[in-house]
Amino acid sequence: MKKLLDKTAKNKTQIPQVPINITDADFDAALKKHPLLLVDFWAAWCNPCRVIALIIEAIAKEYAGKLVCAKLNVDENPITAAKFQVASIPTLLFFKNGKLADRIVGAVPRQHIEARIKQLI
Repeated sequence: MKKLLDKTAKNKTQIPQVPINITDADFDAALKKHPLLLVDFWAAWCNPCRVIALIIEAIAKEYAGKLVCAKLNVDENPITAAKFQVASIPTLLFFKNGKLADRIVGAVPRQHIEARIKQLI
């Protein structure tokens, strides 16, 4: 029983409850590691990105264990942004099993994002 509890505790610490920061260098590794990944493409100068950031933080906590949220700064990581043709920010990309499954461009209400998540879970 102790081994099972230790294993459960270990797994809980590995499930992020806040958005993780990813870069061009570790993007592919994040795709492989997380079966359901929501990536927020953003920039520091983007005001709508700040609104979405608060929503993504809440979603990361609420859906921990089902979905991992990540943030990718497009100014610092242009290769990944170009690869997925991110021309406007904020852009949210949803990946399921390493493949692009959905996309939202622009600041949208939380309910809109959650509806997309529920389709993928």
